[in-house]
Amino acid sequence: MRLDARRDPALALLVLDAGGEALAEAAVERDHPLVGGVVVIDARGDARPGRAVRFQPVSRTTELREHGAARVRARSEALLWEAAERSRPRSVMGRLQANWRWFAQAALATAGSWAAAQQLFGHPRPIFAPVAGLIAVSTTLGQRRRYAVEMVLGIALGVGIADALFTVIGAGTWQIAAIVVGAMVVAVALDGSVVLVSEAAVSALLVVTVQQPGSGLSGARFLDSLLGGVIGLIVTSVLPASPGRTVHRAAAVMLAEIAATLEEVAQALERRDADPAERAWTRASEIDPDVLREALDAGRETLRLAPWLRGTRAQFDRYARAYTQIDNAVTSVEALSRGAVRAIAQGDNVPPPVPEAVRELADAVWRLEATLDYGSDETAVREPALHAAARATLVLEQTANLSVSVIVVQVRSTAVDLLRGSGLDRDEAERLVREAARTLQ
Repeated sequence: MRLDARRDPALALLVLDAGGEALAEAAVERDHPLVGGVVVIDARGDARPGRAVRFQPVSRTTELREHGAARVRARSEALLWEAAERSRPRSVMGRLQANWRWFAQAALATAGSWAAAQQLFGHPRPIFAPVAGLIAVSTTLGQRRRYAVEMVLGIALGVGIADALFTVIGAGTWQIAAIVVGAMVVAVALDGSVVLVSEAAVSALLVVTVQQPGSGLSGARFLDSLLGGVIGLIVTSVLPASPGRTVHRAAAVMLAEIAATLEEVAQALERRDADPAERAWTRASEIDPDVLREALDAGRETLRLAPWLRGTRAQFDRYARAYTQIDNAVTSVEALSRGAVRAIAQGDNVPPPVPEAVRELADAVWRLEATLDYGSDETAVREPALHAAARATLVLEQTANLSVSVIVVQVRSTAVDLLRGSGLDRDEAERLVREAARTLQ
C-alpha cells in the first residue's frame, strides 16, 4: 500500500531505511486507512501499522527546512573529507610517490653539477656547484623560472664578490660584515631584486665562514656555482614538475578556505554568535589569490619550456579559466562574512533559509574543486549554487532589512562566480540565478 505525498500536521508517519532504522518523521493525510496508530514506511515505500508511539505534530515548513539543512551539512562534510583525502597522500609511500620528480631532479642536478665542474674546470671539490644546482631545482617548484634564475645569479655573484674581497681584507669578524655588505651593495647597484640581493649575501657569508678561499683570486667557485645553477635549470626544464598538480594544490587551498568561511558564516547566523562570524571575516580577508596566480604563471612558463607535457594541459587550462571567478568569489565571500558580522551585531532578523543557502554555497565550492581537478560533470556545481541563490532570494519576501539584503546580494554574487567557474559565461550564469527563485516557489 502506497501513501499519498500530501501531509497533515495532526498525524505522523515514520520512514525507515532497509535496515529498519528511522530516517525521518513526517505526517500523512487524515483519511489514510492505516491511521489510528503509527504508520511506518519501509525502504520500498510500502506502508504498514507500527507501534503506538506518539509523535509531536510536524510543521511542513520546519521539517523541510531542517531536512534540507541536514542534507547540505552532510554533503559538505562528505566533500570536505573527500577533498582532504585527495589533497593529502594517505601513507608514507603516497608522500614519496607524490615527490618522486623532485627527488630525481635533485639527484641529477647535484651529481651532474659535481661531475661537470670536475671535468670542465678540473676542480677536485667543487662544493658550490651541487649547492647551486640543488637550490635551482628547489626554487622552481611551483614558482616562476625568473625566481630560480635570480637565485642562481645571486649565488654566483655572492661567491664571486666574497672571493674577491677575501683576498683583499682577509678573514675575521669585521671582515665577515664587510664582505656580506659588499655583496649586497654590488647586487643592489646592479638593480637586483630582493631575492638576488639576499642570495648574494647568504652565499658570500658561506664563502667566508664555511669554505674560505685559498691564496689569490681564482674565480673557481664563481664558475662552479654558475655551472651548478645552469645545470639545475636545465634539469627542471627536461624533467619539470607537473603544472596541473602544482596549480591544483594552490587552488585546493583557496577553495578549502572559501568553503570553510561559508560554513563558519552559516554557523554564526544559525546561532546568532558573533565569534564565528568574526573568525569567518578574518579568514576571508586572509585568503590570498596571488598564490594561485603565481602558480598559474609558473605553469605557463613550464608548458612553454616543456611542450611535451600535454597530458596535464587540460587540467591546467580548467584552473586557468576559473581563476578570475575564484578571485571574484573571494571578494564576494569576504563581503558576505562582513554582512553577517553586521547583522549579528545589530540584532537584525536573519531567517533560517539564509544560513541554509550559505551552506549550499559551501557545497558548490567543494564540487567546483572536484570539477576543476578531475574535469568531472560541470553541472554538479550548478545545482547547489542555484539552489542557494533561489533560497536566499525568496527570503526577501519575508524580510527586507538591510543586513539580509546585503547577505542575499553576496550569496547571489558568489553563486554567479561559482557558475562561471564551472564553465558558464556571465550572461548565462546571471540568467540562471535570476530564474532560480521560481523553481522553489
